[in-house]
Amino acid sequence: MNLIKLFLICCLLISMTVKGFEIVDNRKIEFDNSFDQSSSSAGAGSDSYDQDKCKGKSNPYSIYNEEPVFIASTANGKLYTTGDDSNQVSILHLYGGAYEMGYAHGTLLKEQVNEIIPKFMEFAEIAIQEFLKTKFALRLPEFLIKLIEEFGVNAALDYVASATEQFTPKRFFNELLGLADSSGIPYQTLLRMHMFPELVKATCSIVGAWSEATMNGGLLQVRALDWGLENPLVNYPTLIVYHPEENDGAEFSILSWTSFIGALTGYSQRTGVCEKVWLSYNGTYTHNGMPFYFILRDILQYDNSVYEALNRIYNTPRTCAVYLGIGSNESNTASLLEVSMDVVRVFDDETPFPGFAPSVPEHPLFKDIVYVDKHSQPSNDPCMANSLSQSWSKITAQTLINTMGQMETGDLHSAVYDYKQNLIYVSVATTNIPFPFSNETLPLVSPAYKNQFIQFNMTKLFSEQPPPPPNSNSNSNSNSNSNSGSSNSNSNSNSN
Repeated sequence: MNLIKLFLICCLLISMTVKGFEIVDNRKIEFDNSFDQSSSSAGAGSDSYDQDKCKGKSNPYSIYNEEPVFIASTANGKLYTTGDDSNQVSILHLYGGAYEMGYAHGTLLKEQVNEIIPKFMEFAEIAIQEFLKTKFALRLPEFLIKLIEEFGVNAALDYVASATEQFTPKRFFNELLGLADSSGIPYQTLLRMHMFPELVKATCSIVGAWSEATMNGGLLQVRALDWGLENPLVNYPTLIVYHPEENDGAEFSILSWTSFIGALTGYSQRTGVCEKVWLSYNGTYTHNGMPFYFILRDILQYDNSVYEALNRIYNTPRTCAVYLGIGSNESNTASLLEVSMDVVRVFDDETPFPGFAPSVPEHPLFKDIVYVDKHSQPSNDPCMANSLSQSWSKITAQTLINTMGQMETGDLHSAVYDYKQNLIYVSVATTNIPFPFSNETLPLVSPAYKNQFIQFNMTKLFSEQPPPPPNSNSNSNSNSNSNSGSSNSNSNSNSN
């Protein structure tokens, strides 16, 4: 066991204050469900909440489930689009090794890549400079703030890339290299884009509901990404479906944007992931670790359970402080995590949240539910608890879509993972208003939680056949096979 892992074990043991999380060794994490909290058995009628405590409204639209439209194919890739004119989502299927996947990405979406990168890098410069004016910038190392002030944002992004490189599997860099070679965007620019979430993170909401809490007894998971609407990502939402090579994990998907390959939102049916910034964290801050969005992507590709995901998180050097939501089809449960360089705390439906402290009245515990809203924690907003309380035992995907609308959470994108049906429901912010927005066009951009949700059949998505070889005479349209999803070996290798 190396010194880093030994240090992390010591920090983690010191941080534990209840029996809800027990380290057995550095390879296996187990739960002790003997922790007793009277409100953990709360159901729909356990507490009375005023329905007017939510500022927003339920989503008014029916689910969009028309077949996606085939756009193009290339070696190791296929491209579709789905959704109505105002909130379209690209569906990008990628096959092969890391470099081949990246090359196919840049080939099929070359025009979009060349549009989004200059816009995003200009946006990143402004966003990080604005972030430095807030109190939350104090969490950054002082030298990093001075680096930005004296040499600019790119210098800071280059530093983060250098600090995280030794902890990051080379396959991620190979994928970016393929993307650079086919799109014409410099590799260093793409790498900088992928370091942005290490400096500026999003407020978000997470919900996991299962068993007695849901109508069909299956696991449902919410990921609501609140990252603001005044950024170029609004115009380029992309559901990327990865079909790895044999013996390199299994199929998985990330809800992302053209050219961004990290997993802020993702689903594989085996596991589902999401994250939220941990604003109240006041511990050690470092970039000497693996970026959290690459850790989450490895969970999707290689892990089959919450336990495997927790082992990965625990044994991987980590950087910034975030809340993570991890769902598992195997256990039909979800867990919330507080994760930083020196802390891993796991919360289930019986564990006081956050920080193992007694739950505030606005965040009661419910049987078979874990949740955290978009505010800094502990939150004093009763909306999410109100909505979950009213629907307990009857929760469906539509219920959770309505909860996001009532909470007004998930402005950039929103998703519900239905593990039992192997479906995901996705909504994105208005996509047909070009960025940058003017005073006249910005009011026309509607947040995802107010827009129509699109249903994706993940069984079809994950079984999508690869395109024919370049020299094949087959019609590429004949290989679309699955319409890409709108409905009617555990490994940690650094290779590839």
